[in-house]
Amino acid sequence: MQSSLRLALLLALALATSTPAQTKLPRPQFQGDFFGEMARAFCVILEVDTQARALVVKRDRDGQRVRVPIKDDTELHFRDSWGELEDYFPGQHVMLFMYVDEDKNWTYPRAVQDDLHVSARHGWFATVTKIDRAQRTYSTHREERNKEGKVTKVENKEYHFTATVKVWKGVTPTGIEGLVVGDEVIQQQLEQEGKLVAVEIVDRKGDDAIRAAQDARHREAEERLGLPAYVTDLEVLTGSLTATVAWSSAARAKEFKPGDVATVTPADGAKPFGAAVSSSQPVDSRQRLQLVINARVASRLSYGQSLRVFLPGKGPPTPTGRSGVPEGR
Repeated sequence: MQSSLRLALLLALALATSTPAQTKLPRPQFQGDFFGEMARAFCVILEVDTQARALVVKRDRDGQRVRVPIKDDTELHFRDSWGELEDYFPGQHVMLFMYVDEDKNWTYPRAVQDDLHVSARHGWFATVTKIDRAQRTYSTHREERNKEGKVTKVENKEYHFTATVKVWKGVTPTGIEGLVVGDEVIQQQLEQEGKLVAVEIVDRKGDDAIRAAQDARHREAEERLGLPAYVTDLEVLTGSLTATVAWSSAARAKEFKPGDVATVTPADGAKPFGAAVSSSQPVDSRQRLQLVINARVASRLSYGQSLRVFLPGKGPPTPTGRSGVPEGR
């Protein structure tokens, strides 16, 4: 009896002193339902506005003309690699991967992808089944299968090609004579006289060669133009600047080491300034740089402002004096 009473008392004491269950704290995480609502729209580019950072496109599905802003975190995929807004051109066929709001209205693109990039990354290589050189057409067949190997989708398509079409099966392209039945290809299309036509036909080895060439071109652009970034946080009196480098150049931003001094140029053409690297850390697919700058410079910057951050030894000379890094920092 006493032992039962003692056990009951111990149990009551344990319950009274036990730590309450921890409240689950909110944290950012992938929102799959939103991802599914994002628009995937194939379009033809009508205008590239490099000054206002925007594209004007015509949607394939309804012919509607739409203007979309290009933000600092918009992924610009060009020739199965990274590119600059200036690389795109009127007539080019692309896919826009669009963010949407609560009412499913388009806001801005998560990504702009030319035909080569979206097709290669999704593995849409299709087998050539017929070539009509006189009519300048070719036909393809592609199947998609699930994990069990069951065919879930079949696509049979016919494409028109230009007289000057390039066929890529390696580093050096040929004309249409290089395409044969049985090749597995993707294509880059343009709109000409109101009709989509293939100007490049590419197999896997050709895509590897195109991507390698564009990777090198992108690397050269990073060194010539600086890494694309934007102001994330500012504190004027201490000269604290946090800049986030876009995914396209996050890998290069990892080359910065604490103590490095870089030249930074506002994308609007304002005066460049010097910045000392305090720290660098990854943030999802991007890279965040903590920089020390002159308070006088900090006072003219603004949240969200577009920047170009040059790797040490690249770009214009690093300013000194009132636009430079304060002494002793």
